[in-house]
Amino acid sequence: MRVPAASGNLGSGFDSAGLALDLHNEAVADTETQGVLIDGQGVGHLPTDDRNHCVRAMRELAARTGRELPPVGLHLHNHIPVGRGLASSGAAVIAGLMLANALLGEPCSRDDLIDIGTELEGHPDNVAAAMLGGAVVSVWDGVRVEAVRIEPPPEMSAVLWVPEVELQTRRARAALPDVVPLHDAVFNLSHAALFAAALATGQWDRLRTGAQDRLHQPYRAPLVAGLYEIMAVALDAGALASWLSGAGPCVLALCLGDTARVEEAVLDMGRRYAGKGAIMRLGIDLDGARIMRDSTVATPTT
Repeated sequence: MRVPAASGNLGSGFDSAGLALDLHNEAVADTETQGVLIDGQGVGHLPTDDRNHCVRAMRELAARTGRELPPVGLHLHNHIPVGRGLASSGAAVIAGLMLANALLGEPCSRDDLIDIGTELEGHPDNVAAAMLGGAVVSVWDGVRVEAVRIEPPPEMSAVLWVPEVELQTRRARAALPDVVPLHDAVFNLSHAALFAAALATGQWDRLRTGAQDRLHQPYRAPLVAGLYEIMAVALDAGALASWLSGAGPCVLALCLGDTARVEEAVLDMGRRYAGKGAIMRLGIDLDGARIMRDSTVATPTT
C-alpha cells in the first residue's frame, strides 16, 4: 500500500488544514515473514521494534476491534523525509491502520480510521489529508473528525525548500505559547476561512492573504533559518501562497503552472540562510492512501 506525504496547517489553518503531496511511503505486509525492514528515509534512525509507528498503529487497531492480527512482517519503503514537516509519522500511522484493517477483515470504515489516526497523532490535518487526498479542512472534537475535501486543479503544485537538518515536532510544539491574544485568534480564524473559500472557488489571488498566520509561524521562525525570507521570495517569484510546512523546517510555496522562477528563488534564499538543502517540486496527490491488492487499488468503505 502507499500513503502520501502531507503539508499541515497551510499557514493559517493550524492543526485543521492539510494538503496531500505526490510523494509516498509504501508499506508491504507479508504473512510469510517476521520483523520490520526499512529502506529509504529513516534507515538506522527509525525503530524497527514495537516503537515503530506503523507497528503501534496496527496493534492499536487490533486492540480496539478485539481481533487478533496474524503473524506478519513489514517492509517499509520510505520516500518521505523524516523530521521535515511532511507528515512522515502520520503516513506510518495511516499505513499501519489500513494494513491492520485489511488483515482483520475491514472492521473499520475510512472515517473510523481517520478518527483513530487523529487520536494517535493528536490533530487531524495531516491524517485527513493523507487519507483522503487533495486539500482537506477538518475539525476534531476529541472523538470524531469531520472533514471536507477540496480538489485542487491538476496544474497546481508545491515547491518545497527541504533543509538538510531535521526539526523534531516536539521542539516545534514547545515553542508555541499556551495563550494567544484574542486579535491573533480572530486574525487566524478569518484568514483560514478565506483560504478555504478561495481554494474551493478558484479565487487564487486570495490564497496569499488567506495563508497568513499569527498562531504558530511567528513562534517557530527562530527555529527555521530564513523562514520569512524564503516565503517572501517565493511570493515575489509568482507563488500563490507560502507557509511553513507542518512543524517545519520545510517551507512550501503553492504554485499554478510553471514553477521555474519560484524554484530558483527559493533555492537561492534557502541556501543563503540555511546552507545545505534541496528543492522538491511535487504535484498534489488526489488519491489519498491506497491499498494494493493483486494489482488493484482498494480503499476502506465509508
